[in-house]
Amino acid sequence: MKIKKKLFLGFGLLFVVVLVLGAVSLYYLEVISETSNVTLKNNYETLTFTREMRSVLDENDLPLTSAMSAAFDGSLKKQEHNITEPGEREATGGLRKAFSRLVDPSSGLNQKQQAERDVRSLLKKIEGLNMRAIVFKNNDTRATVNKATLYLGGMGFITFLILFVLIANFPGFILNPIDEFADGLHEISLKNYNTRLEFKASDEFAQLAHAFNTMATRLGEWENAHLTKIMSGELRIKTLIEESEDAIMGINEKQEILFVNTLAKKILKLGDKRVTGQSVNDVLKNNDLLKMVLDNKDIENPIKINLDGKVSYFQQKNCEIVTPNLQPNILEGIQFAGYSSGTIYILKNVTEIKEHAIK
Repeated sequence: MKIKKKLFLGFGLLFVVVLVLGAVSLYYLEVISETSNVTLKNNYETLTFTREMRSVLDENDLPLTSAMSAAFDGSLKKQEHNITEPGEREATGGLRKAFSRLVDPSSGLNQKQQAERDVRSLLKKIEGLNMRAIVFKNNDTRATVNKATLYLGGMGFITFLILFVLIANFPGFILNPIDEFADGLHEISLKNYNTRLEFKASDEFAQLAHAFNTMATRLGEWENAHLTKIMSGELRIKTLIEESEDAIMGINEKQEILFVNTLAKKILKLGDKRVTGQSVNDVLKNNDLLKMVLDNKDIENPIKINLDGKVSYFQQKNCEIVTPNLQPNILEGIQFAGYSSGTIYILKNVTEIKEHAIK
């Protein structure tokens, strides 16, 4: 599975969970708000109306005046338009009949007193219905809140788990392959071209690993071909130096002997011992002839050396070894430069030419 698809699925799932969590939260907030509004509005208004009607009876003697009757009737009409609970309609209808008897001019005092008792009893019943409704709706609201808390808590826990899984796995999912690539590149920089990367997943990292392995293979092939070419060239140079008719010796910038052919060993009295890699200063300790060659400034005139019991003449030639150094420059591109890495000393036998000149 591609990395892009994995990220899309992971964050897509998280987005869906958050979206559902938000929708559930809004739904239960609406339910709780609606329940609370109904409880506060309808039942509270009914209790207000019954309190107003009871106050008329408590604060006035029978028979009621026209103004008090009108006040009672106004509250009763409001109650008749605010019936919400089961049994409240019958109780309100009975209240209307009892109030009619209470204000009936033809009713005697005893009948009015009985009607008042009926009115108070029905007001008490209506209040009881609404008080029980308030308690019931309050419990229902609490149940809704608890259910919402349970659902939201569960969904919040699921969201936390998804986030935890993403946080726990995402850094490793991305960083572990990157670390492996970094280690692989470090090995390549050390010329360990046998380094290979293996990823089981078929994603972009697997493609990069395949490209990395191909690169390492190509670099290894190039390195082998390059080393073979260098070794072949070095062998040819050594052969040419060894088979040369001139005495040749090379010394690097650290004053170490790079190479010396057999003829040079013979002429300079170096014997058969291996001197390649040794310091010139160590070889000079017991070899005045070598010191003379190295210190010779008058290379225009041949130097005289006793060779095989007779005097021989050798024309000396010194050649500086210049090593190319490619220095990249951001502004000007690659600049070619060189630095001295030693000197080659060549002794050419000119004895015949010298003797002929003397004759």
